[in-house]
Amino acid sequence: MADAFTITLIRHLPTQGNLEKKYIGWTDEPILAGMKTKKLSPKIKQVIGSDLTRCKQTAELLFKEIPYRTNENLRECSFGDWEEKTYNELKEDRLYQAWLDNPRQAAPPNGESLEKMEARVLQGLYDVISEYENPVIITHGGPIRFLLTKFGSVEKSFWEWKVLHGCSYKMHWNEKKDVLEGMRCTSFSVEHLMEKEHM
Repeated sequence: MADAFTITLIRHLPTQGNLEKKYIGWTDEPILAGMKTKKLSPKIKQVIGSDLTRCKQTAELLFKEIPYRTNENLRECSFGDWEEKTYNELKEDRLYQAWLDNPRQAAPPNGESLEKMEARVLQGLYDVISEYENPVIITHGGPIRFLLTKFGSVEKSFWEWKVLHGCSYKMHWNEKKDVLEGMRCTSFSVEHLMEKEHM
């Protein structure tokens, strides 16, 4: 019988742009200073995730000396020309309103649609699980929402998933091939990893 398989998704710790409700996709911001996190299992040997600084710094805080391998396919959605802007700055923009109405197909100028982000992230996930058993992946809100929408044990839409900074989302399957076949996980759990919740 094949071994059970687990994927742990962790959203990076918050940045200043996150606090200011800005669109922070491929903008390479650091996490806020002074973040404190819980101690995690010493059994973890390898952590994989987005190549952006906020994910690398989150890995350093959570996993100390454990090697961190980057995969740029695990980045957040690119917001293109709208990076570092807020809703209030964009709300009069006709293209922005069209994007809000249909973010799956529409894309920000010089950015990407959710559909394009989802295809990229899924390829990133398959790359990871082809190489690692029970991977721990540090990534962003958009990718995690997508993966929970696709693989979560309950059916919810993309925006129904509440994905907090510094939270761990763990999904379990009976075996790895179930993931590759697109099956939903058999069980799911959430853990807050920050000592004090900032978001």
